[in-house]
Amino acid sequence: MVGWKKEIARDSLALGSILFYAIVIIRAIVGEYLPFVYQLVIAIIVLFLLSRVIKGDQYLARGIILFVFTSLFYNDKMFTIFAFTLLVILIVSLNYLKVKRNVILNGLLLGIISTVIGYYLSPLLIE
Repeated sequence: MVGWKKEIARDSLALGSILFYAIVIIRAIVGEYLPFVYQLVIAIIVLFLLSRVIKGDQYLARGIILFVFTSLFYNDKMFTIFAFTLLVILIVSLNYLKVKRNVILNGLLLGIISTVIGYYLSPLLIE
């Protein structure tokens, strides 16, 4: 039997899963929030390309992208605090699941770089 701590740690990884990322993108498409869609799509493409060079935790990288862009989208302090708390839980969970620190740090780096590029390139597609 898996302990409850390990189960929660594994479940928290779902916040950075491809399926959760897809749900957020599809919801944004349905709501016709194209700038948000472009940010997410550009960032995931950049992440995919960068991950060929830098080996990092993909769950964390996608979680960072989702944290930043959903926080900017909702522009609500309470949501941002909640999303940040989930991101911290994701990082703690990776550590608890014994993911190597360099893989975690590279995941942070991948997420940050992908987010910055997605943020700055998306306006070029909208205009």
